[in-house]
Amino acid sequence: MNPTDDKFRSAAPAGPLGSRSDFQGAVRAVLENAEAAGVRQLWWVSPDFADWPLDEPAVLDALSHWARAPGAHLTWISHDFERVRRAMPRLTRWRQTFAHVLSCRSPLELAGSDMPTLLLADHCLVLRLLDRERVRGWISHEGADVQRAHEEIDVILQRSSETFPAVTLGL
Repeated sequence: MNPTDDKFRSAAPAGPLGSRSDFQGAVRAVLENAEAAGVRQLWWVSPDFADWPLDEPAVLDALSHWARAPGAHLTWISHDFERVRRAMPRLTRWRQTFAHVLSCRSPLELAGSDMPTLLLADHCLVLRLLDRERVRGWISHEGADVQRAHEEIDVILQRSSETFPAVTLGL
């Protein structure tokens, strides 16, 4: 393990998340340290991203730095991008600027209540909410947990379609 991995692991240590504040702090830590850790691929999965701190200036600044790195790519999966568009205007503008590193997908056959809430960083970390109502979950750096998250996302992506265009054209 190199020092960058150690820093990433200490910024987002493995363990339980017991509150909204814990969850948001963990999302911030992962995104603010992704570039330094050499993370090239991120996956965000949630029915609506209501509890994610994605519209915060510091988070968007960190995402901007990460998105400029060679090979950076974000796969963003949700049922309700319209809510994101309305509730997170800074993130929506960021999405327009960095459309070239994003793919936004919506599952075709998966109900919102069945959709997981997770953040996956390459092959090194998974952050998962198990209880959206109480905002409880965990972070893991274990290979088996990360692999299960990759497989779960792959299943969702196989039955999904592109959505949330960077620019909407009116007539």
